[in-house]
Amino acid sequence: MQADFSVELGREDPALELPWSSPDKHVRYYDLKHHPELVQQIPEAVAHPELGSFLSRINAAGFPLATAKCDAWSSREVAPEEEIFGDRKFVSYIDLVFVNEADRCSFEKHESFAKELCRLLVRAPEIPAAVELVIRHCYYHKETLVHDDEVEQSGALLERNVNRRSAALQPMVPAYEQVEHSNASEGPDSHVKDFETAGSLNYASPYENARSGTSFQSEEFAQSRDKVRLESHSQSEAEIQSEDKVRSEDARVSFTGFCLTAYVTGFGDSDYDPVRRWSIGLRLLHHALVQLNCNG
Repeated sequence: MQADFSVELGREDPALELPWSSPDKHVRYYDLKHHPELVQQIPEAVAHPELGSFLSRINAAGFPLATAKCDAWSSREVAPEEEIFGDRKFVSYIDLVFVNEADRCSFEKHESFAKELCRLLVRAPEIPAAVELVIRHCYYHKETLVHDDEVEQSGALLERNVNRRSAALQPMVPAYEQVEHSNASEGPDSHVKDFETAGSLNYASPYENARSGTSFQSEEFAQSRDKVRLESHSQSEAEIQSEDKVRSEDARVSFTGFCLTAYVTGFGDSDYDPVRRWSIGLRLLHHALVQLNCNG
C-alpha cells in the first residue's frame, strides 16, 4: 500500500472554504455531521456505497473528524511512475476537517496526524492502491449567535437608523422660509407618524411649498438649497449603508485554518480491478483513521 503526504499552502494552491457553494444547483455542501441522512443526497455516495459508508462512519456523532467534500472518477491518465500498477485507475478524494476549532487552526496537528496515518497505511499488504494526503488551507465560516440581550440593542439600532433616514429626507428649509400652517396640530412629528403607518415619508416637495405660498428669495437660492439637501441626503444614506455593510460582515465570523485532503487510488488493467482495489484502499484508510483517533 503506497502512502505519502504533502503540504500545499502557497498563494496559488487550492484551498477549501467551509461551508462551500457551487453555481451548479445539483452540487452543494451537506453538513453530514448534524444531518447524516443527507448522505443519500450525494450522487457519488449513492453510486459507490463504499464511499457512502466511509462518509457515514467519519461523520458519526462523537468522532473527532468530519467530511466537507468528495468526488470519485475513473481515469486513464496514468503517470509514468504509476504504470507498473496498470494502465487505468479509479480515484476519489475526501476533504477531512477536525471538529475541534483549535485543531482546525493547528498546522502541527495536521502534520503529525498525516504522518501517523501514513505510518499505519504502509503497514498494509502490498496492493496496487495508494493514499496521498495533502494539507491545505481552509477558510471556516460560521454564523454568530444572537443573544437575547442583543435583541433589544438591535431594535434600538434599527430605530436610530429609521430616525436618521427620516431626518435625511426632511426638507432643509431655513426658519425664515417655513410656512405657517393654519392647522397648528400638524408639525414635524406628523411625518414620523406617516412613516410608521404608511411605510414612507409624506412630505411636501419644494415645488409644493411654492404653490402653497412659500416665498423664496430667488431661483438660484432655491437650486442651491436643493443641492445642499441632496448632498446631505446622499451622505447620510452612504453612512448608513456603510454601517449596515459592517454589521452584515460581522454577522459571519471567519478564520483561516487547515484541512486534510485524502486521495485514494486503485490501479489495474481492466475496468473492474481499479474500482475493487480503490475500495480496499478506502477501507484501509477508514480503519487507520479509526485506529489513530482511538489511540489519540
